Amino acid sequence: MEELVRKLVGECRVQQAVAMTTLENDMRLFAYPLPDHGVLLALGLGPAAALTAEELLRRRAGLLRQAGGWLPSMFSDDSLYLLRRLSAQDEEGGEALARQLDFAREMLN
Repeated sequence: MEELVRKLVGECRVQQAVAMTTLENDMRLFAYPLPDHGVLLALGLGPAAALTAEELLRRRAGLLRQAGGWLPSMFSDDSLYLLRRLSAQDEEGGEALARQLDFAREMLN
């Protein structure tokens, strides 16, 4: 998945637009370019998902030490996402990013 993140980050930077893909179980991943050359990464579920905002907040609160870097968000279509600003080191991939992505996927499942 880290390779996919690097691809999306590169694409969003080149196009200066959101780059998005759909993963298994209708999970969505997107990268959003920020004005300061940073990137916002989002992993989430569409509005038809069984997970509620309250449950996502409870899960995050229960694991705040590990989940603190992921910010829950509900979009206007009622889809739920976990957002994370990527550092330059995160954008390169590696173990830390892989662990964070796995953790976010677990919170959403």
